[in-house]
Amino acid sequence: MRGNLDKCLRLIFGSEGGFVNNPKDPGGATKYGITAATLGAWRKLGRAATPDEVKRLQLAEAAAILEGQYARSIRFDDLPAGIDYAVLDFAVNSGPGQAAKTLQRVLGVPADGIIGERTLQAIRAADSAKLIDAYLDARLAFLKRLKTWPTFGKGWSRRLAEVRDGSLRMADGRIAITPPADGAQKADPADTKATATESGKGSIIATIGVATTTVTATTDKLAPMAGGGNKLIDYAFTGLTVLGVVLTIAGVALAARGQLKALRSGAPV
Repeated sequence: MRGNLDKCLRLIFGSEGGFVNNPKDPGGATKYGITAATLGAWRKLGRAATPDEVKRLQLAEAAAILEGQYARSIRFDDLPAGIDYAVLDFAVNSGPGQAAKTLQRVLGVPADGIIGERTLQAIRAADSAKLIDAYLDARLAFLKRLKTWPTFGKGWSRRLAEVRDGSLRMADGRIAITPPADGAQKADPADTKATATESGKGSIIATIGVATTTVTATTDKLAPMAGGGNKLIDYAFTGLTVLGVVLTIAGVALAARGQLKALRSGAPV
C-alpha cells in the first residue's frame, strides 16, 4: 500500500538507528540501514562509500534509497498492509532477494526471489495475520542460522517482535503505533557498541597532535618569563611542560600501536 510507505520507512529507521560501525558487522559502516556498499552504488561512486560519507547521510536520501532499492524490488505498493512492512523490513535487513524467497517458501510457490503475479495471488488468498506470523517465524529461523547470530541475536529478536506487533496492527487496521519522527534512535548498545575504528584512531591522533603543538607554543612563550619570581607563571610553565610530554607520549604510542596492528594484518602503513 503506497500510503503505508512513509510510516513503514520511519519504523525501519527507528529499528536501524543512526550511524554505527561495528567491526563484527559484515556490512561495515551503516546509517539508517544503508551500508557503505549500498550508498556507494546509489551515488554511482564506483566504490563503497567511506565511513565519513555514510555518517553524513541525510534522512531524505536514505528514504529515497530504501524506496528505490528495496520497496520497488519487493512490489511494496502491491502488498497488503502489514505484509508490506514485514517484507520491507526483512529486505532492508537481509536483502530483497532473501526477503522474497522466504515469503515464497512460506506461501508454497516457487522461490525465485522475484515477487510476480503468482506470488501476489498467493498473498491475496492467504490470511494476512497467519501469513505475517509464519513469515516472521521463518525469518527468525533464517537469522539464527547466521554466524553473526551470537553477536546480533538479541537485537534482531527484539526487532522482529516489534515488526510482528506493528505488522499485525497494520493488517487489522489498528494503526496505534508511533514511528520515530526522524528515525535517529540509537541501536541496541549491547549489539552495536561504539567502536574505535582505524579512521577514528586517526582522528584522535590528529587531535592530540594539534593539542601538542598548541601546548608547546604556549610553553615557549612562557619560558622567558619562568623563574622570574611570578609563581603563577612558574606553575603554568611547569604544568604545560608536563602536559606537553604526556601528549607527545600518547600520540607516539597510538601511532605506533596503529602501525603494529597494520603490520600484523598485512595492511600498508
